[in-house]
Amino acid sequence: MVSGGTTADGAVDPVTVVVPYSAEYTPASMLEEAKATVAAQTVPTELLVVDDVDTGPADARNAGLDRAATRHVAFLDADDLWEPDKLARQLDRMAETGAGLCLEGGPMSLDDFVYEAFVGELDEVTSAVLVDTDRVDARFESSLRRGEDILYVLEAATEAGVCCCPDLFTRRKHEQSMMATGMAVDEYLTQAKRFGHLVDRRVPAAHPYVDIYYVQLFTTVGEACRREGEYDRAITYFGRALRIAPHPTTLAHLLRTLVARVVG
Repeated sequence: MVSGGTTADGAVDPVTVVVPYSAEYTPASMLEEAKATVAAQTVPTELLVVDDVDTGPADARNAGLDRAATRHVAFLDADDLWEPDKLARQLDRMAETGAGLCLEGGPMSLDDFVYEAFVGELDEVTSAVLVDTDRVDARFESSLRRGEDILYVLEAATEAGVCCCPDLFTRRKHEQSMMATGMAVDEYLTQAKRFGHLVDRRVPAAHPYVDIYYVQLFTTVGEACRREGEYDRAITYFGRALRIAPHPTTLAHLLRTLVARVVG
């Protein structure tokens, strides 16, 4: 049963599906397989494949939002695959809960969702997103090269509420993918700090977790520097993290780095 997104005569409104695509990062064969899982949905869909070669996926997704003529919009990365009942289950869940955003996962409160998205384990979200554009005005932040999807769902969830359904999609990783290309430590740090700043500014519900975010960030950067043999720099970042909060994991990394510097 699909009770959300229906017309007056009981017909199901189509869902616009936005797929950013760049041949640089995803083989055409994978795009075709992704599109097939859109066609297999049990609710009507309108597919928009948006070229992101020059603009990037955030701008491509925003272009899809601007071009969509339907109330509900979903996003699918070109190298991922949907379950056939993905959209139907999400529409039902949104109708049951009144939420303006639906993602993959188990039941959780808004506060739990904010925690998991900002500093927890929720880090692959885009291909699960279904949003009610009548209730959500958020857009993807094109100035970010990482975290723009998390910022989007945090803003959307706090704007219109969030609900979840299990087992919506399959993530496929491959050598060409944008996620596989990596990012230099300095660029990662710059982007991560900007992401943290934007979340702190735009998502008041995330304020209690800002310190946790920066402890995790500086610990991650410190460990990356340690692996590169940049021990002094690693110690600096571990020290920054420990000045925010004395986390035992960070302390253990610091001690290991101090030993490595002496031995090496």
